[in-house]
Amino acid sequence: MLLEPLGFLFFSTLEGVAVFALILSIFKVRMTPYLWQAIFVNLIMNLQSYLLREEFSLSYVVPVINMLLFIFLLATVVKIPIVWSGIMTVTGYFAYAVIQSVLLKAMFGNLPISELQNGSLKGYLLQVVSAATGLLISFILYRKEIGFSPNFKKLKFKEEYGIVITLIILSLISTSIVLYYSEVWLSMIFFALVSGFFIYYAVGKEYRDD
Repeated sequence: MLLEPLGFLFFSTLEGVAVFALILSIFKVRMTPYLWQAIFVNLIMNLQSYLLREEFSLSYVVPVINMLLFIFLLATVVKIPIVWSGIMTVTGYFAYAVIQSVLLKAMFGNLPISELQNGSLKGYLLQVVSAATGLLISFILYRKEIGFSPNFKKLKFKEEYGIVITLIILSLISTSIVLYYSEVWLSMIFFALVSGFFIYYAVGKEYRDD
């Protein structure tokens, strides 16, 4: 029985590091100086995830809490302003979700998501492949200097500040609603649209700041 929670922690932490790497690389921030902090936060993240999934059956709430912890990590450790931490987290987390959704469809077709849970070997395989893909994409983005480097200090207008915060909050709330229905295609479209919107915002912000 001990193998299941240990397996969950290990593979989820691997996946969490990949998500963090993708979040940073999209915005041209190097991950390695923050690796150990990321692993520590991911362990905490996955402990609460396991409890929420197994003890309270609230798996659809887990991503929201995880994103809040990523925002906290970026704001306190990487020292990125809180609003940009939110933008980066939503963009990278949702981009990773799209990658995983595509891999899920490619590897397992219409297999029910329930078949990938509760210590399933297929679930672990999906996590490993997703994490490897996320890390590879992050490595390529960083090495090729592909991504965005907006001025994190230039989000000063109160109206813009409020709008962005509202959109981040709505994205977090919508995530729980979408995941509650466990529809892969719906999740994929939702994550792609939200991630695409914030990438569009980051691109526009970068050009406006130049």
